[in-house]
Amino acid sequence: MDIEHHLIVVGYAKVPATSASRAAHEYLAVSLRIDRRTGRVVQVDSTAVTGLVRDWIAELLLDRDLAADIQPIVEQIDRCYLGHGAGPIKQAIVDACRRYATHRKEDAS
Repeated sequence: MDIEHHLIVVGYAKVPATSASRAAHEYLAVSLRIDRRTGRVVQVDSTAVTGLVRDWIAELLLDRDLAADIQPIVEQIDRCYLGHGAGPIKQAIVDACRRYATHRKEDAS
């Protein structure tokens, strides 16, 4: 991978006090490596507590175009993730997408 053509974008969300993962982290972070040329996610990492959830988030986001509508991602989380972490996962992804959109606007100026 050519590092010059990639951008790291991180989104954050506060973890609810009722979540088991709160003992490990106060915030959930979703880190995305994005190809600047295509806007597609090429690598994903997160601070989700279990490997299963980290893998699921990665599968959900890999090869997604962050310039496109993220509503289908949010809807898929609503359909497929039945746990206290659904809200923070959605929020962290939305936060990362917002940061990326802001960067694209500034970069275009």
